[in-house]
Amino acid sequence: MNRLHESCRGAARGIASIPRLAAWARRSFKEAEMPEAILRLSIYWKNADAGALTLTVRPFAAYPTEWYTEGVDLKTVVPRRWPLKSQDPQIKASQFMNGVMAHLDARQAGARELLFLGEGKFVAEGSVSNVFIIKSKRLLTPHVASGILKGVTRGVILEAAARRQWDVLETFLTRHEFYTADECFITNTSSEVLPVVRIDGRRIGSGLPGEMTKILAQDFKKCLKSNARS
Repeated sequence: MNRLHESCRGAARGIASIPRLAAWARRSFKEAEMPEAILRLSIYWKNADAGALTLTVRPFAAYPTEWYTEGVDLKTVVPRRWPLKSQDPQIKASQFMNGVMAHLDARQAGARELLFLGEGKFVAEGSVSNVFIIKSKRLLTPHVASGILKGVTRGVILEAAARRQWDVLETFLTRHEFYTADECFITNTSSEVLPVVRIDGRRIGSGLPGEMTKILAQDFKKCLKSNARS
């Protein structure tokens, strides 16, 4: 809700208050009678002052266990993330055409997620995820200036690592640094913390989900449970 409000402010558009939206989302989730669901809240404007809100509630089934126990593959795609001069990546919008083109380009690759490069050929993010690597016990992730959206799950992971007093750095990263990483994982709402064991066919670390990745995944689960109780 906070990110949605920030995106609207960035686009100079108004939106209902967070408490009102949150109450609507809770009521809709309850009425849907789905024990596991994904909620997607969108707003469309007829003009600068009048917007139409849509809340979609759909069933969610957990991803296969082996994705987490064995890890998944990433593949770098030819299309690039849009440059900062053409679109502000901090405004989460429904413009997903370069993601569509990337999936068409890589449809035969067999990778679970795609990896975008941004300006200067630095790694940016996945098509629907943020990316992290661990190298020499240090947690590294692309800087916002790489052209990424600051994912909510990404923020939780950074906070979890800070609580553990781990060495964390948001910076500019090349594919070489990903290829030579000790561990790698991606984050988003539905997959949470998903370990990556191969990028462009190259094995990452031992070829199995890493220990620090597992710790952060456990920390994320604890955070969800804590928020649910509160």
